[in-house]
Amino acid sequence: MDAVTELLSAVLAGLSAILFGIATAAAVRYRDPRLAMVGGALGLFVVIGALSLLHELSPRYGAPFQIDPVPLGLAVAAVALLYVALVRRPSAPPTR
Repeated sequence: MDAVTELLSAVLAGLSAILFGIATAAAVRYRDPRLAMVGGALGLFVVIGALSLLHELSPRYGAPFQIDPVPLGLAVAAVALLYVALVRRPSAPPTR
């Protein structure tokens, strides 16, 4: 299970960091506080993923940051759904 948890931690930190950058850039450009709140939430996911990865790579220093694979998988699924919603193509306008 350690390899699975390491992979989930790395994926969570990486995907969240990418989306955090996009949300921050969009919040600055459009001056929308909702985007800033989404960016803040994604920033928390980056921290959670990084601390979980620290625990997996160095249990001595990261002992208090252990996260079980199931909640970590749910967090990855939530961020993946955000990513899919971001990159999917917009639907074609209806033709008349």
